[in-house]
Amino acid sequence: MEEILVIDDEPTIRSMMKMALAEMGYTVTGAHFVEEALGIYENDTCRFSAMVTDFNLEDGTGLDIVNTVNDNEESIPAILMTGSAKISPRDSYRAGFSAFFHKPFGCAEIGHEIDELLGKAS
Repeated sequence: MEEILVIDDEPTIRSMMKMALAEMGYTVTGAHFVEEALGIYENDTCRFSAMVTDFNLEDGTGLDIVNTVNDNEESIPAILMTGSAKISPRDSYRAGFSAFFHKPFGCAEIGHEIDELLGKAS
């Protein structure tokens, strides 16, 4: 089973993402902070198939995470979800994100995007 790292400082969003992605056959690990997410990722860089991160986090941004992940030889598809106007879809793609979702969105939409990014779309 493929594992997805979901980073958001809102527990409700992490919980909803976990339920939606589990229904699609994914295992989900959640993180609240940039530092926590990077610690989980760097502990086993081959563990995750993709990640989904919020832009604004309490100790940084999703850009901090994707920059670190993309510096690794084992980089993974990264999806940015945000309610912020601080980053545009075009800027997110330039920064290394594979997909962009503006809040509000349906968790299943992100799940389908993960399927596409991992070549599982039918």
